[in-house]
Amino acid sequence: MYRYVAIERQYCSGGQEVANILAKKLGYKLYDHEVLVETANRLELPAIYISDLEETASTNPLFNLSQTALGGLSKKKNMPLSEQIFHAEREVILDVAKDQNCIFVGRCAGDILKEEECLRVFIYADDAYRLQRARNKEKIPMEKVEAELKRVDKKRADFFTSHTGSKWGSKEFFQISLNSATLGIETCAEILAAAVKNH
Repeated sequence: MYRYVAIERQYCSGGQEVANILAKKLGYKLYDHEVLVETANRLELPAIYISDLEETASTNPLFNLSQTALGGLSKKKNMPLSEQIFHAEREVILDVAKDQNCIFVGRCAGDILKEEECLRVFIYADDAYRLQRARNKEKIPMEKVEAELKRVDKKRADFFTSHTGSKWGSKEFFQISLNSATLGIETCAEILAAAVKNH
């Protein structure tokens, strides 16, 4: 059995829902927002301050904030906030993975745990499916939804590539890629549960 599942996902593809269902099927602990909260605690920063900055490539100018009032709250004032966030999240992921089976959403967990028994998963879907989910579930206005999908996907792809050296969604990195639009959320979770148990 795989001890860990690391899920990367296109925006509004349903990756978070797949992770939730899979965690219940396997009895694994799910870590998504919890990683952010613990990271904020370790950096002595309010979570709301870094929620928009995490999963952003370190080349983004927003990350060069270590000497600002926001970055100054952290103990590592000479390290760019980008690196503070990523290193803290890495430590959180490694720490919580020591004593339990886990599912992680995003944050390059598949690369962080690449030497472990970790199933690396990519969830994607066609644009029409994601546009509908963005409007219905995320309540994004129709005139903004297409641009928002592209913005978030680029942000995640740049972050992933900058920290792993691999292409986001590539078959060379991910053992399983699933189209949630054609398979459905529940079926994606069932496939992954079978893969974890039969490894």
